[in-house]
Amino acid sequence: MFRPSKLEPLLISSLFLPFALQLLGWAGTPLGQGPCGTLGLDPLEAPQGFYAQMLLWGISLLMTLGFVLLMLRLMYNRPLSPAQARPWARLAGGLAGLTALVYLLSRIAPLPVPSPLGWLWAPPTPMDAVGGLMLVVWLGQMGLAWLWGQGVSSPRQLGA
Repeated sequence: MFRPSKLEPLLISSLFLPFALQLLGWAGTPLGQGPCGTLGLDPLEAPQGFYAQMLLWGISLLMTLGFVLLMLRLMYNRPLSPAQARPWARLAGGLAGLTALVYLLSRIAPLPVPSPLGWLWAPPTPMDAVGGLMLVVWLGQMGLAWLWGQGVSSPRQLGA
């Protein structure tokens, strides 16, 4: 019998947090629009919309993974064993890392974007508070997924 991980519910709940933060950004708060704030604008006026769509896909896939993990936990009526958790943890960490990488690159470097005129170099998008919070969440998700995939069942095990 294995010891159930206390990190699993924490990781599952953190997979829903970026979507909630993006909704906060779309609500027009003073914290900013969030990473996906330029969606729906004309591509020639806001070429960053391409990367906003990529980030929205990343956020959506992370939330879908959260639902899958929640359903697996409910179907088995117990936490996942370490052997079952390892592939899901790798997928969660990889998705969070890829989404964080796209976010960072779109904020610090000019990147090519498709347009009706061909590929253009879009200037970096400024970072706002909602995006900074999401970056912290994505980095936390990567850490939680790595710990869960290694079989760490509790944060107390790290000190031992």
